[in-house]
Amino acid sequence: MFRPAPLALAVAVSAASMSATAAPTLYGWVDIGIESYSESSDLNIVDESGRVLYPGSDAPVANTDGKDFSLTNGSQSRLGLKGEEALEDGWVGQYRMELRANVLEDGGAAFRMRLGWLGLSKGDHHFKVGAQWSPFFAYSGWNTHRAEVHGVGSYFYITNLMVGSTQYGYRNDATVSYTYGDGAFSDSPFTATVALHVNEDDRGLDGDGNYTGSGAKTPLNDSGVTATTVAAAATFGPVTVNGAYIQSIVKESDEAKEMNIELAAPSIYSLGAKVKASDALDFGFAYRAADRDEGKDSGRQSYTVSAQYQLNPDLSLHLGYGMGSDDDDAQLQLEQNVFGMVQYELSGSRHLRFEFEQVSYEDNGDMTVGLFSMRQAF
Repeated sequence: MFRPAPLALAVAVSAASMSATAAPTLYGWVDIGIESYSESSDLNIVDESGRVLYPGSDAPVANTDGKDFSLTNGSQSRLGLKGEEALEDGWVGQYRMELRANVLEDGGAAFRMRLGWLGLSKGDHHFKVGAQWSPFFAYSGWNTHRAEVHGVGSYFYITNLMVGSTQYGYRNDATVSYTYGDGAFSDSPFTATVALHVNEDDRGLDGDGNYTGSGAKTPLNDSGVTATTVAAAATFGPVTVNGAYIQSIVKESDEAKEMNIELAAPSIYSLGAKVKASDALDFGFAYRAADRDEGKDSGRQSYTVSAQYQLNPDLSLHLGYGMGSDDDDAQLQLEQNVFGMVQYELSGSRHLRFEFEQVSYEDNGDMTVGLFSMRQAF
């Protein structure tokens, strides 16, 4: 006998309960690729958190240097529900729930939350509460990184020095934000965002009482707001200039004081621009910098440039180059980051794409990845 899945029931109940006020939109896509990954590097670098270039995502047979290739769900197949309704005095209520779907592996965490927020808008004023797009990515990453999966090496090089969901800077978990204008992805002549990240510092003690830099069972930062983001963009004809800044906020807990643990308060910022040279061609630039808040030699910088060209309505190209350096010689030095994507639209809802990325570290080797993917949207 057919038994509805819990997710299907949840979607049906949500749609029925909101049908009296607003029709929700169900959306999503399935994205599956074949990825090849190779490396010749030694990444045992002091205090280096995370990979600058990651070898795929949601692969049932994880892609490594020892395998020729692997299937990957790197672009995170997803299922979402969104909508809005008119309120009094010109206010509009909005909502969005988006789940990441692991479509390649049976069992395990099949669905995980990507986005989940409630919002209120009136004119140019927009408020959101919940898991949402990172303002830092919206105002900085989108300048230069248009590929779906790879090509973010120089961006990760800076953002991986942060903590919690502000690390890597794609999406932020428990966040309260206010945006004036329509946001960084829009054509607003001027737009700005202020965001407060609530309890988003996962440094602390593990189950055995030992310090861990992430995924702690007992957090050591008692600050209710553990980071704040400020970002803005202004458009002058074909040129958009923008900037973004994230600052960690730390208040050590009693446990941290007893163990003489001082938590650093890292920060990152970005200055960049997008230039629309023609209807088919545009360029992007970004300078990004980080401060680990560890005293002398705790800074890191990167530069990235990119170009996007629409050859015809179905075929587009994306190419970019980045490089970076760290004040501490013991840390990774990003000698170069070369990346690109070719995308072909088979129809209005399906496309094919090829992505590649190569990262070279001074004295620490190289990593190279190639990805061929197909997507079906609905």
